[in-house]
Amino acid sequence: MNSVVRQLWEQNTDIVMVDTGNSYEGLCEYVGGKYIAYTEDKPITMNPFNISKRELNIEKIDFLKNLILLIWKGSEVQIPELEFRVVEQLVTEYYDFYFNGMQPYPSAQKETLRKNLSTMEKRRGTELSQIHDKVEKLIHGLEERRMALAVKTLSFDSFYEFACERLDQICIENNITTIDCDNFAYMLQNFYRGGKYDKILNENVDSTLFDETFIVFEVDAIKENKQLFPIVTLIIMDVFLQKMRLKKNRKCLVIEEAWKAIASPLMAEYIKYLYKTARKFWASVGVVTQEIQDIIGSPIVKEAIINNSDVVMLLDQSKFRERFDEIKAILGLTDVDCKKIFTVNRLENKEGRSFFREVFIRRGSTSGVYGVEEPHECYMTYTTERAEKEALKLYKRELKCSHQEAIERYCRDWDASGIGKSLAFAQKVNEAGKVLNLTDNCPMTKS
Repeated sequence: MNSVVRQLWEQNTDIVMVDTGNSYEGLCEYVGGKYIAYTEDKPITMNPFNISKRELNIEKIDFLKNLILLIWKGSEVQIPELEFRVVEQLVTEYYDFYFNGMQPYPSAQKETLRKNLSTMEKRRGTELSQIHDKVEKLIHGLEERRMALAVKTLSFDSFYEFACERLDQICIENNITTIDCDNFAYMLQNFYRGGKYDKILNENVDSTLFDETFIVFEVDAIKENKQLFPIVTLIIMDVFLQKMRLKKNRKCLVIEEAWKAIASPLMAEYIKYLYKTARKFWASVGVVTQEIQDIIGSPIVKEAIINNSDVVMLLDQSKFRERFDEIKAILGLTDVDCKKIFTVNRLENKEGRSFFREVFIRRGSTSGVYGVEEPHECYMTYTTERAEKEALKLYKRELKCSHQEAIERYCRDWDASGIGKSLAFAQKVNEAGKVLNLTDNCPMTKS
């Protein structure tokens, strides 16, 4: 994937990545990109509520609706249709009150409300002679509460204040008894002013991100946080959507293992929407996994991700050979595809070549096995091996040079050392604690 996104970036593609393991730190530094790691002291913050009137559309309402439901209900439960509709109403009215100001009930809505409340009072056994006065009093009280609502700024804080008051009104207006307003307020409280995560949805995203061409969001620190992980992943996806609409060049979003945080029934439609919308804006979306069970164990993956992916890349699958039929069926692989897949890293084609790994790639109905053969400079750009990264940092620090210059100098010394294995050379550098300054006259060995 380092090789894939590097080549895309070199072809003027904006790259946004969501990673959980520092797999792209080196490449991001090499291309001069923006590396944003989540920490408790400096969380990834955004304000998805802060939009212009022009940006308000059904897509944005759906995104915010899903975000609120994710905070309220979590990612693993089936959401009742009633709660979908109520949250959608809250989001719609929030922006209506902000852009158009507070208004009394429109006459048609007031008449509907009068009928609903009258029916409700009849069911409660209220005497007919008292229903009219009681209903009018209720409507007057609700309207006073409605007019007292004010949305002065757009943020999660102002939405929370609006929604907690308005939700209670909606439940009274429609005689909804199955929604617990106190539970709603409590579950959202962590993201409100003074809460544990109060900065995450209330501080505007760094505006310079829209001009960055290579961005990595590293969310490894919260991957075990079942509440926060899917929410942060979702709002990063929204940042990509904004970039996607504004910029005219090609864009690519790559979600590493973080995609599992949002592969839920609640997010399935949003993931489909993301894939289909990306195509309209010269953009692509990719997900990466190292666990085969992720592919065969989730109907959400099949419906929302696999069915909308035109390109499939598979590495060595030999250890799954005995149970590959299910994967074959889910990915829509042919017998010919499978024969190719099981040749990966098995062919005697290594004569006269540097170290390489093979990959099966299917594009539409066309497939083949390709060797990924990179020079030492690329290897050192991509590596996540700690000893190798430390050795490279030593070169950069000692030589007081750019990242690229450090890589080039390091690799010249590596090649000149005659040491084939990268880790062995890195250990030698670290033991010496200095730049080795090997001459070009030393024997050169390719790994």
